[in-house]
Parts: sequence; structure tokens; C-alpha cells
Amino acid sequence: MPSRPIILLAEDNEDTRTVYSLILRHSGFRVEEAATGIEAVEVARQIRPNLILMDIGLPGIDGWQASRLLKSDPATMTIPVLAFSARVDSTADLCGRATFDGYILKPISPLDLVRRVQAYMGLLGRRHAEPSEIRAIEPLEPADGQTELAV
Repeated sequence: MPSRPIILLAEDNEDTRTVYSLILRHSGFRVEEAATGIEAVEVARQIRPNLILMDIGLPGIDGWQASRLLKSDPATMTIPVLAFSARVDSTADLCGRATFDGYILKPISPLDLVRRVQAYMGLLGRRHAEPSEIRAIEPLEPADGQTELAV
């Protein structure tokens, strides 16, 4: 039996991290947590998650720097890293930078979060996926009019 997909949630706000971790765990994912950029890099190197949700405003090194470190390391460079941020202004920078594979804006409803994570992991219609099953990311126009990246 395949193991549950692992998501690394890198978020410095403890309440936010707790809420989103609970949502993802309840949906069948194994969730590992990190509160700083350095911790996110260390945990990702240790556990090699299937997907990383990375807040941009992390203390120490921010999400941009942590993502660049992960993408420059052969051991972690293939792990999809999604910017997971409430900073709408930062999404414009994503198109020109190769450090993130996409983004999800906070706040997001529990159902939408699970659907977006499943889509990025190629899980829609399947129970489990390997990292190699992640599909290419294409633009998507959400109902609220903000442009987001999705599969």
C-alpha cells in the first residue's frame, strides 16, 4: 500500500500553520511543518516531501531564498514548491522567477486548498501520487478575478 503524500507547510504564523495543517491532515495528507526558512530547507532535505507550501514572509531567510536553496540542491530540486502567501503584490514576481512552481493565495477555503493541492499533485481521481506525477502548471482565472497558477 502506498504511503500518504507528504506536504511540507512552511508558515511562521502558528495559528495559520495549525489551521492549514489540520485541513490537509483531515484530507489524508501527511503534513510536516516548519516555522522558518532555514527549518523548511532542513526538513525538506531530510524528508523529501511530495509538495512544499512555502510562505514568502518567513523569518531568517524568506520563502524566496528558501525556495532558491531548494531548487539549487540536486536532492530537492524536483520537489514542487508553491508560494503560499497572502501578499498579492508578490504574485506578479512569480512569472519572472523560477524559484516557485506556482502559488496559492491565502486566505483560502478548506475545500479550495485541498482541491488545489490535489491538482498540483495530480491526485484528482486517484488516491496517491508519486512526485514524478506532478503535471505542468497552466494559468487559471479563479472566480474572484485574481490570476493564479494551477494545473
